[in-house]
Amino acid sequence: MSPHEVSPTKPAQRAFNPARASLLMVDALPPGTLIGPWRVLRRVASGGYGTVYVVHAKHRPRGKRYALKLARQADSPWFSREAEVLSRLRHPGVPRFVQAGAWQPGSGNHPFLVMEHVNGESLYEWAHARNPTTREVGALLLQAVEVLAFAHGRGVLHRDIKGDNLRVQPGGRLTLLDWGAGWHPEAKPLTGTGQLPPGTAHYLSPQLHRWRMAVPSQECPRYGVADELYALGVTFHRLLTDTYPALPVEGEGTARAWPNPLVPEALASLVIRLLAFAPEARPPSASSLASELHQVLVHADASWDLPLFDWATPPSESSRTTQEAPEMAGPVAPGQEVPLQHARLQRLDRIQRLRDARALRRRFPRHVARMGARDILAANTVRRGQTLRTRWRQGAVGFAGVLFMVWFCWSLGLFSRSGIDAPVPSVRPPVAREAAPVQAAASGAAPPSPAPLPLEKDAMSHSLKQDPPARGRSLSRGCTLAVGAATTLMACSGAQVVPRPQRCPTEALEAMKTLKLRRDAKAAITVDIRYPYRPDADMLAVHDGDVVSVLEEKHGGLPKGSLLYGRLWTGGERVMGRYTRAETPDGRTYPVCFVLGNSDGFWPLESGSKPGAALVPRTAGYTVVDAFP
Repeated sequence: MSPHEVSPTKPAQRAFNPARASLLMVDALPPGTLIGPWRVLRRVASGGYGTVYVVHAKHRPRGKRYALKLARQADSPWFSREAEVLSRLRHPGVPRFVQAGAWQPGSGNHPFLVMEHVNGESLYEWAHARNPTTREVGALLLQAVEVLAFAHGRGVLHRDIKGDNLRVQPGGRLTLLDWGAGWHPEAKPLTGTGQLPPGTAHYLSPQLHRWRMAVPSQECPRYGVADELYALGVTFHRLLTDTYPALPVEGEGTARAWPNPLVPEALASLVIRLLAFAPEARPPSASSLASELHQVLVHADASWDLPLFDWATPPSESSRTTQEAPEMAGPVAPGQEVPLQHARLQRLDRIQRLRDARALRRRFPRHVARMGARDILAANTVRRGQTLRTRWRQGAVGFAGVLFMVWFCWSLGLFSRSGIDAPVPSVRPPVAREAAPVQAAASGAAPPSPAPLPLEKDAMSHSLKQDPPARGRSLSRGCTLAVGAATTLMACSGAQVVPRPQRCPTEALEAMKTLKLRRDAKAAITVDIRYPYRPDADMLAVHDGDVVSVLEEKHGGLPKGSLLYGRLWTGGERVMGRYTRAETPDGRTYPVCFVLGNSDGFWPLESGSKPGAALVPRTAGYTVVDAFP
């Protein structure tokens, strides 16, 4: 039967018509396509041997989502290899294997694998969109090394380590994907003896590169643990410096220049060892590397919490910028058209190279702030879900305990079954958590704040109304109110350099009125999202200068996730913060007048603060004002 003919005994399906399967490319299947018992939702990515789709079981449209990897070529042997490797590895850093099968779209037999769907971004995408600290990159490196140590302990080599195969999930967990090129002792050979294993040229060790340039008759070196660790060194060298390392030469040793001076020496020297020319100069195993890296992270100092890259500053509106050369105009001598055009293109290439050099190891605060806001909100959602589940389990256990005590007392006859008044033993209910100090403080009213400056007549016509008292406040709002008494009573003992009081501009008053933001209204924020989010760190070291915060809850017309741009002053015993611009997730901006903490605009320093590094809670609050105090 021709692949374009329909069998009379098998009616065509509405979701996918096998008679037209040959017209569809396996790497561009439309949503709704059935692949065995799985229905395609969307296409995710395409690799060297297959295409990955997000799917769900066809009888469970609202069920769990999975990743289905479909072979591009019929009868591809790499999929059976990946299924063998995944079935040997049960680790949080390896996608969980679900099913292997084959799909027959009318002609050919295309293998497919179904595995756990891993959300997140590739390692390079994650780093390019953020300005991570050395501590965070070190933690990711440790996760990658632990995955390799687990695999090597079971005789498995990945053989295609690179940033595109490492995925960072919103919670910071690292997963190593694409085990199709993996190898284990019982695996059948898939490449010839004179061929390199699949991989990317940038990540090949010097020994493998030397073989590629040598006489083809020489035997190909066997890929081993040392080659895997070299590829890991290339990956994290690019992550820490935004550049690939130069290929080492024989006799060079481990003494080489490190391009990013912001990386602490302990981590830089460890990555340089991974890139050594001689395999014996690299760590002997992934397990020993994990132990060494763990000790380095334990002894990491405060320099590991600084961003890895400088911040890019946009050019001033009054500064001159390089413009592209205009098109050729006027008379041109015969025969000079091509040289002139060539010179113009060379000049444009030089300009582009200069721009790329200036942009190297730079991060744009606005883009990083947006990505950081997304991570923080996602982490907060997960954390709230975990808290609710924990409280539900505690309540269920407590309720079950109460029922057991009642049944036990009833079985002992301690309760009167005839209805006659009898002493009833007191059954202790589940112990409730004592109110935290910040929650206790939130129940009272905030102390009075200094009166704002008199506004101009045009500003007074737009004065904001007092926010009505709310019945309940969140923990972050409670934190804002809790520090009110302290900030009011604390006097500025040092010669603190702070800005002068300032009236709120008329356009800001108009914008806040449009956004339904009333004076003295408060909301919770994450203070500075340009630093990576760490769920285990409650405090944040801030410095004088610009700050970008994210709104953790909807406030008036500002939706959750809006960015607040402002400035901090950290001199003296308190931190002063002012916000003058808000940006919603859809890109709209509004002038505003917000202050950090209560209406006096100050937040007290936490213990452990140092000059130039003031410690404040990562989650705090702001107050709407009509004049900066």
